[in-house]
Amino acid sequence: MAVKSMGFCLDCKVAPATQTVRKRDLCQQCFFLFIGSKVVKRMEKYRPRNAEKNNQRKFLLPLSFGVSSSTLLHILNLQLERQISSGLGRRTYDIHVLNVGICGQPDSHRLDLFREAYPLHTYTQVPLNSIFKHDTAINDVISEYGGPEFRDEQSKTDQERLDHFRLSLSTAAARTDIDGILLTRLVVAIGKELDCDAILWGDSDTRLASKALSNVAKGRGFSAPWDVCDGMTPWGIQFNFPMRDVFKFELSTYASLALPKSLNVVDSERPSVDNLSSKNLSIEDLLAHYVETQGEKYQGIMANIVRTIDKLQAPPPDTGDKCVLCGMPVDKSGEDPSTLGGSGGSQYVLEDRRERPMTGTLCYGCARTRLDLVPPKPASA
Repeated sequence: MAVKSMGFCLDCKVAPATQTVRKRDLCQQCFFLFIGSKVVKRMEKYRPRNAEKNNQRKFLLPLSFGVSSSTLLHILNLQLERQISSGLGRRTYDIHVLNVGICGQPDSHRLDLFREAYPLHTYTQVPLNSIFKHDTAINDVISEYGGPEFRDEQSKTDQERLDHFRLSLSTAAARTDIDGILLTRLVVAIGKELDCDAILWGDSDTRLASKALSNVAKGRGFSAPWDVCDGMTPWGIQFNFPMRDVFKFELSTYASLALPKSLNVVDSERPSVDNLSSKNLSIEDLLAHYVETQGEKYQGIMANIVRTIDKLQAPPPDTGDKCVLCGMPVDKSGEDPSTLGGSGGSQYVLEDRRERPMTGTLCYGCARTRLDLVPPKPASA
């Protein structure tokens, strides 16, 4: 996005243009309106004239403190403020903000800054290890899914249990994959506890494109429509992506200009793939780096990735067997890298039979990730 110093805004035709957005020269205010309209359009069905008067919806908004989720909260907060100040005098939905501390304890001071900036909403903050409390079914799943030497000792702290489970996975790709699954399970569990109607993810078009590509690369292409498209999911709760029509670099510019400076929202740079060995490089990191570096040059191609996934006809989310780990329906058509076994041919079993038997069903993607379990140490002579 180039910075302009001459010419007038093509929209208002009054103020000097400061940004070139999708080949259009816009002033700062019209740029704000352009980005905001992309998000608000995705929330159109929740506008006052379309909302039921006696049915106040509640949405869960996962906040990572990054550019995308912070900008989503900012724009939706502006929309609700306009609704309250209008003749309607009410807002058509409530937002509950959830922050999950991925590494250890979450940053409570940072969340307090968001509470102060956006007081209309309610807030919850939990560490990732709280999944053992909010999603109790995960206890049995990881006990069976973990590596050959993994033992889930419930006498340990939740953080120790989580760290021990992650260490049973031998590659960065497997650990990143499992972290994403655990995060989704935790967010869904809390969303259901709070009786939310939907989860509003802050994923931009850029992020959705990298997710779609990484899902295919990891053998999770079958579940891609539920992971990047709006609508009901196999988890029994709706996923919505209001930022899906905005690119990451556009959000970075918007956040630097529009968000309160006190929030200190910066575009965190991913580590350069050139400085990472293949041992420490996940599929998500590799594809996110590619999409973010190439997305600004080839915007149409990146947008087409998400549009193509949107066109896929996903089967009803409540039919068929579901994976006990990721919760997605099981595609029974694949065979590599696992051999089909178990009742009905729906259970993937590793060819080398290193793992403990799973009593539940695994999808193809989770079976592939399970190939990265740490192998048992050879017995000493």
